[in-house]
Amino acid sequence: MAQASAFKQLYTDMINSGGNSAKCDSAATKKQIKCFVKESFPHFLVTDNHFYVPMYMTKKCVDGFKSGHSNVNISDLKSKVVVLTDWTLQMAKVNSADVFTSYGGIEIKLIVNSFKLAQNEKSKVLLSRYPVNLYRDDEMKNLINNYTHGCVVKAVNSGVKGESMPNLGQKGAGGAGVVSFASGNNFSSWNFKSGSVATVDMATIFKNEKGAAAFNKLGGESKAGGVRVKGGAKVKAPSAKKSAVKASSKAIMKTKTPGSGGKKSTAIGRTGMTPRMKTPGDGSSKAGTPGYSKSDFNKMKAFLLKQRKGKK
Repeated sequence: MAQASAFKQLYTDMINSGGNSAKCDSAATKKQIKCFVKESFPHFLVTDNHFYVPMYMTKKCVDGFKSGHSNVNISDLKSKVVVLTDWTLQMAKVNSADVFTSYGGIEIKLIVNSFKLAQNEKSKVLLSRYPVNLYRDDEMKNLINNYTHGCVVKAVNSGVKGESMPNLGQKGAGGAGVVSFASGNNFSSWNFKSGSVATVDMATIFKNEKGAAAFNKLGGESKAGGVRVKGGAKVKAPSAKKSAVKASSKAIMKTKTPGSGGKKSTAIGRTGMTPRMKTPGDGSSKAGTPGYSKSDFNKMKAFLLKQRKGKK
């Protein structure tokens, strides 16, 4: 049987507990986690071979790692195996449009106070699959949606201001009868307290390890803080004015055809490439039509009858 995702199980327990880490499995939260570093800059992403999640480091964590690994940069730990020795989970309210490791305005943060490199050769890991964002898993998204829906129902039933059902006996505007849901991280009926533990961002760690010049060379804050937007509609060149087009057309009409002995090119009619020729009149049409002679017709008739008798 394939091994289940450790991160998915931990994060599921966190959501089911309503963001209260004390209600999660205490034995699981005290265990060390051995994981693979998928990316170390601009985001520090760790994976359990199934899904990846961001790892947030406290100042205590950064200082402790540096004291034990003075010759190793945290921003260079990509593809390394690390052991999280002191960690906790916190649920936070975020704007999911800006935080790709979140869904529905909720992010569960893996806060690490201490970690170390796995030194044992047996700790080397070869991933058997390509890990994906945990917040793009359908089961996790449904779990978060179900949790939010439960909070909405609870708020409506308890008569929370702004979330309660309207009085159906009263007239109202077009929005009457619609239960409001505050978007983003302003939803007041989530029953968890957003985590507030201070962590050190990867931009600061990178600059402390390699200097501001190296940081700016990689793109600076735009590299560390988000994704650059590329593409978009291209600006079209302004079209030529009608007066300029008309002048160009006249110049073409006056151009002399090469090899014509200096003669102008053939005039073009209004219908395109049709030369300007006179339409034949009635006299011209009559002259071109074959004439009719009764005597010639009778001669032809007699000739045909004679041939028919000869055949009989």
